Order: sequence, then C-alpha cells, then structure tokens
Amino acid sequence: MPLAATSLLLLLSAAPAQKVTLVFGGDVIPHEPVKKVAEQHARFAKDGTPLNGFGWGHVFGPLAPVFRGYDYAIVNLETPVTRREQKEVKEMLFNAPPELLAGLKSSGVDVATFANNHCLDMHPEGIRETRDELDAAGLLTAGAGRTEAEAWTPLILEKNGVRVALIAVSRWLNKFHNKGGPDDPHVPVVPYLEEPIGGGRTFDEFFAHIRETAKHVDAVIVSIHWGAEYVHEPMSYDRELTRGILDAGAVAVIGHHPHVLQPVKPQRLRDGRIGLVAYSLGNLVSNQDFNVADGTKRDGLLLGLELTRPRPGAPVLLTRVTPIGIGTENRTGRERRNVQPVVLEEEVAAVKERLAELSARADGATKQERRRLADRLAILETRQARVREMLGDLPGMPSPVTQPGAVPMGAMPVR
Repeated sequence: MPLAATSLLLLLSAAPAQKVTLVFGGDVIPHEPVKKVAEQHARFAKDGTPLNGFGWGHVFGPLAPVFRGYDYAIVNLETPVTRREQKEVKEMLFNAPPELLAGLKSSGVDVATFANNHCLDMHPEGIRETRDELDAAGLLTAGAGRTEAEAWTPLILEKNGVRVALIAVSRWLNKFHNKGGPDDPHVPVVPYLEEPIGGGRTFDEFFAHIRETAKHVDAVIVSIHWGAEYVHEPMSYDRELTRGILDAGAVAVIGHHPHVLQPVKPQRLRDGRIGLVAYSLGNLVSNQDFNVADGTKRDGLLLGLELTRPRPGAPVLLTRVTPIGIGTENRTGRERRNVQPVVLEEEVAAVKERLAELSARADGATKQERRRLADRLAILETRQARVREMLGDLPGMPSPVTQPGAVPMGAMPVR
C-alpha cells in the first residue's frame, strides 16, 4: 500500500466519533394561572431591560441547566403566540404572549415544535403570527407554517458533522381543518379515521416524506402529537403507525398530547440499529391537576438522546438515552402562587438534605417543617416511581451489538 494511502487510513481510523445531543420535553401549556405566575415573577433592570424573560425564565428556570447541557433542547409549544389582546377565548382555546418564547430561549430551549391540536386556536392568521414571533425570539421550529410547503419542511439540526432532520406532525386538530390553498397557513396532520382532517396526509404519503427526508440527512426524528388524553397506554393505531415511521427511516419517535406519561420503548430497526419511541413525555408545564399534589398530570419526562457516527463514513447510531424525571410544582393557598417544573432527582436530594439538617432540632416550628417535608418527599418519590414504571426495561437496555462500532448504552437510571 502506498505511503500516502497508509497515512490517510491511519488518519481516518484515528478520527474522533462525531456526536450530537438532543433533549426533548413535553407540552408547554400556558394556562392563565401559569401566565399569571410569570407576570408576578417578572424582574427588570433600572432601564427596563427584562432580567428573566419577563418572568417566564422563573417558570422554566429549574430546567435550564438540563436544557443548556445539550446541543439542542426541544419542547412542544401547545399554543399559538400572538400579540392580540384576546387571551383564552374559551377554556380550551389558547394564546400566549411573545414573552413566553423569550423565557424559553433564555432558559436554554433551542426548538419549539408547533404541530398540535391547538395550532388553529387563533385562526390561520395566528399561525403566521406565531411563526413570526418564533423567528423574532430566535427559536427554531418545525410544524404549522405560513404555507403548506413550510409546514411540511423538516427542520435540519447540524452539529459536529451530524445532520438530524426533525419532522413535526399532529394527528388531532380539534375539529379544525386546513381550508386554504398551498400558499395559506397549514398544519401538518396525519389524521385518525375518527377525526378526518381536510388537508391531511395519508400514511403512505407520510412515510414517503420520511423516506425522502432520510436521503439527505444522517438521522430523522419524528415529533408527533397523538394518543388519547389522560390515558397511560398508547392507542393501538399509534403502535402500528410507529412501526411504519421507523421502517420509513426514522430513528426515534417522540410523542405528546395525552398530558400524562406513556411508555418509552427501544425498537430494533430494519437494518439492525437501535431506535426509540416515547409515546408521551407528559406535560412540561401546565396548570392541570393544580389541586392534586400527587396528580399524574404533573408527571413529566425530559428525554436526552445522543446520536453518534463512530467513524468516518459509518451510519449514525443512537448511542445513549438519558431519561430525566420532572414534576410540576403548583403551590396555591396563602403563599404566593408558583408554578414550576422541577427535576425530581434534585428535589428529592434537596428535601433529604434539609430533613437531615433538621434531625437534631426539636422545637415546634421544626417539627412542623419536618412533617411538611416528609409529605413532600413522599409525593416526589411516588412520582419518581411512576416515571420509572413508564421506562420499563429501558434502563436495562442491552448494548446494540448489531451496530458496528456502537458505544454500549449501558444503564440509564432515572434522574
């Protein structure tokens, strides 16, 4: 072998693996009490400059270290964002101020997908306005667009030489339809038979879109709004759809809409690689179950994915999955109202540390605080147990031995 070829081979074999990391969160639902909490916690400099994303930085603050620890942090924006005076026109029609997007951005979120049953709550013009506000906030997006072409255009995320396409679609649209032409606002939908939606795509058309997208990138991830609300198991239709999505070329399917957790399952792809489906990540933040301290609508999950090209020219592999349990704190009563998603592992550790500090004290106030902390610890640990249940065998997921050069996934404990 010529010396030049030998040198090139050595350089290629010594090249470091190329990696990109992404973390996904569930539904961001701006119920009026959540918006009120942001308003109450807004902080400004003397010159009027907002210091914490108009208070939304406070709402999302506990998750900011997680978001910032990944190349891309991605959440589902379950609302239009417009500057209209009209707020929630009915209980289940949403609208949020642009400050929400500023808070997401300041907390480390990079992408807000916008493909769900609330996209048309502020009518087609609300889609245009939401897209404009996302652009102004510096947030990337995939989903409902100002035109049909924009709505179906995948978002391409690139880092360290790895190109990932994010396709966002919904299966529900709250009885709305895509009524305009190709140059009008459009929601990308793959409807259920129970709710036919004008302007939706069939399974075959959707799979063809995934296959075509996969030709131009290293990995495809599908973010999909589906399933039955408040049910902890996926619909049988969606299990079948998952297989088609993965066979068409996606490496992962990330679901939301049920507002409770559903299982996260590893999947063997046709070519032997490992894929993943998370049927529902639950809520990232909402006012649901505000009066039920241990309510399941407060359970959530952040799901970290690592995609790796182990050597030049090799296919990109899913090499690590990191589930991070979260829960929405929702304090009412005499104390100042507060709504925040928190990392369960961190909250459990903080409560245990405080209980240890109080263990040597016996005054009345200390006993009262210990009782309150013990109750809080019990709820946090119950929530952790429910998150683990939805992960099933994921923490013991075997190394993908059929993936040439893959890094073992190893144990993935709930954080």
